[in-house]
Amino acid sequence: MDGLRVLLWGGADADHAVRAMTALRPFQVLDGPLGAADLVGLRDGVLVELRGVGPAGLAVRFLDAEAAGRAWIAAHSFLWVITRWGRVEEAVLFGGGAEPLRFSDGRFRPMPRPR
Repeated sequence: MDGLRVLLWGGADADHAVRAMTALRPFQVLDGPLGAADLVGLRDGVLVELRGVGPAGLAVRFLDAEAAGRAWIAAHSFLWVITRWGRVEEAVLFGGGAEPLRFSDGRFRPMPRPR
C-alpha cells in the first residue's frame, strides 16, 4: 500500500497543503500527529498523510481507501492547485504506477523513470 506521493519544496507547509486540499473537497476526518505523520486525513475515499521533510519540504502521500483510482485523481488535483497558489518552488509526483511529474520554474515536466 504505497500510493502516490507528492514532495514539495519552498514555502508550502502542512497548513498550506490542507487549505489547498480543502479548497477541492473537505476532509471527513483530519487528525494528527499520528506515527511519523504530522497530519492524517480522509477525504472522498482517499487517505492523505502529510509529513514535514527537512527545513523547507513537505511530503504528502495519497492512498486509495475505498475505490481504486481516487488517489491518482486526488494527488494530481492537489499538485495542480498547490503549485498555482505560488508558494511552491519545486514539486515531484511519483508512485502508484503514475507517470512521474516534476514542477519547477513554473512548469510541469515528465520525469524519466529510474531504471
